Formats: sequence, structure tokens, C-alpha cells
Amino acid sequence: MRNNILPLGALTHWFSETKPPHCADNIATWLYDHNSLTQKLETHFKSFSVEIKQQLNVTPNKYLSPLFKQEEKILVREVFLHCNNKPVVLAQTEIPFSTLTEQQLALAEIGEQSLGTILFQDPSMLRGQIEVTEFEKGSFFHQLVSDLGQPANHSLWARRSLFYLQNKPLLVSELFLPASGIYNE
Repeated sequence: MRNNILPLGALTHWFSETKPPHCADNIATWLYDHNSLTQKLETHFKSFSVEIKQQLNVTPNKYLSPLFKQEEKILVREVFLHCNNKPVVLAQTEIPFSTLTEQQLALAEIGEQSLGTILFQDPSMLRGQIEVTEFEKGSFFHQLVSDLGQPANHSLWARRSLFYLQNKPLLVSELFLPASGIYNE
């Protein structure tokens, strides 16, 4: 796979809290769940782990969300969440350097720990609204899942939301891969 930032945050239209009319209920149940995705995956599968795809310090660019375009630098972390030894979610986190101060500086060094676990254990954590998007068949992400051995003849769905720790923002985007099981429940 390429060692470039995936265009998960910028090159798509995001729907806010309103479910798109063509999104199946079983998919929407996963997309709009405000609880910890890590905890939900640990409940549904026998094993859970995090694989770091890449972690980079970058300047804002066309591949990232425009939410932090005023920042000088952004830490971008891309990971695969694995369940039963298969990648089931591709997660991308954008953390402005202005967020990486004091206690939040540790977010740059979490390695293969689940960010979700850290976020949902922090008593100061607030979550913004969930936005969702659809990647229709033939998208860049369909090539990615095919490269992972998970070809899909259907749309792929993703979600994103801002999280705040001590009122400092970070953006988490999650693409649900075919092996996640949300497409065939």
C-alpha cells in the first residue's frame, strides 16, 4: 500500500446526524453509535488489536479535513483495527499540534494502544456530532479493500466526529471494511 495520507477527511460529502435515506438500518446502527467502537468490536469479536499503518506530522493539505486548516502542523495517525486477525476498520485521526500539550501530549506516543480506549476513559472527553459518508463502488477505498483481500460490490460507509479532551479538539474518522460485518447483518 502507498505511504500517503488517505483522503478520508477531505474528498467527500459528509452527512450530519440525519441518516442518509439509502443507508440500511443495520449499517446506520453502527455508524451513529456514540459509544466506544473499540468496546463494541471487543464485544462482537474474539480478538482485537491495532496495527499502525502510519503516523506523520504534516501541514494542513487537501487530503485532510479543512477543520484544522489554520494549524501549522497536524499529527495524522492511520491504523487498522483488527478483529479475529482481519482488518475491520481503517481509522484516521487528525490531531492539531495545539492539542498536543500538557496531558494530551501523550496522544502522540500511544503506539498500538486503542485511541478509543484512551478517549472513553478520559473524564474530560466530549464527543461532537457524528457525520457519515458513503463511498460508492469504484472509489479509491474499494481498491484499498480489494488490496486487503476484501473486495466489495457495495458501497462502503465511514463516519467521523470531533472529540475534545480538556476542550482541545481532535478528529477521528473510521471507514468500516467488509470484514467488519456491518454490511451483512
